[in-house]
Amino acid sequence: MNLAQRIQRSPIILLGMGVALIAVALALIWLNLSARDVSTVESTAPQAVGGLSTESAVSVIVAARDVARGQALAPDDLIPRKMEGPAPAGSFGETASVIGRVATTDIRASQIVFGSNLSTGPAGAGMAALVSEGQRAFAIRVAEEDIVGGFLQAGDRVDVFATFPGAVYGQQSGIGQTKADQSKSALLLQDMEVLAVGAALSSKGDEVNSGARTVTVAAPPEALAKLALAGRLGHITLAIRNPDDREIAPAELVALDDLRPGAASVDSDRETAATGSTGHRITIYSGANQSTVTTPR
Repeated sequence: MNLAQRIQRSPIILLGMGVALIAVALALIWLNLSARDVSTVESTAPQAVGGLSTESAVSVIVAARDVARGQALAPDDLIPRKMEGPAPAGSFGETASVIGRVATTDIRASQIVFGSNLSTGPAGAGMAALVSEGQRAFAIRVAEEDIVGGFLQAGDRVDVFATFPGAVYGQQSGIGQTKADQSKSALLLQDMEVLAVGAALSSKGDEVNSGARTVTVAAPPEALAKLALAGRLGHITLAIRNPDDREIAPAELVALDDLRPGAASVDSDRETAATGSTGHRITIYSGANQSTVTTPR
């Protein structure tokens, strides 16, 4: 007896087959609906970024490498990084907000960059950040009249004059001769950058620095001993330069005789021949540059 005849004689078999077909159909429908629900959830769910949900992830700027105090931040020093939000107070979300600012403290690689650790200019990082490589900061004691009436500002460029009393040169006179004042003044340094006037590390605009008692300049190491000696034995005066004027003037050593009306410069060759003296050798410093000239005694 074939299957068709068996089904006709036994309705139970037919009923069982119908139930099985219905179950298969229901299973297929359920699987189809489940697949649609999963795809819908995946399309609407936040995408993970580095293991973080985009709903909670925020971007903060961190140091890509170690940054030293006083260093101006460049694009290569910074990198954005994702982290669980909210972003820490004082942090930055874009590198454009940080580039060009100066670190006021050391910042380690991968450390979050905070606004409290930055300054808009080098002055905020302290004196050391203002000193150029190869230069030294040197403080000169001054009075108000020595800094152009108090108008000198941080960032100006100056010439340094030193005036020494005659006693420095050991005044002597013979019998029946009166002692002549041997005081001299010299143009000691030229085109020096002013780092600070008093405690002011930045310019005060048109405000007068009337209370300043020191001026800090940037000078090459080989000029520091001259500045120290001039400050100890003589009197230092500063002259403000035009910021566009970088010309170096001839070395000059002036004595009282040079102040007489109609006094002319002494011919160095004639004086050398008469006295056998080679004259004063003066080293002129201009920023990091220096030159040596000989002037009449």
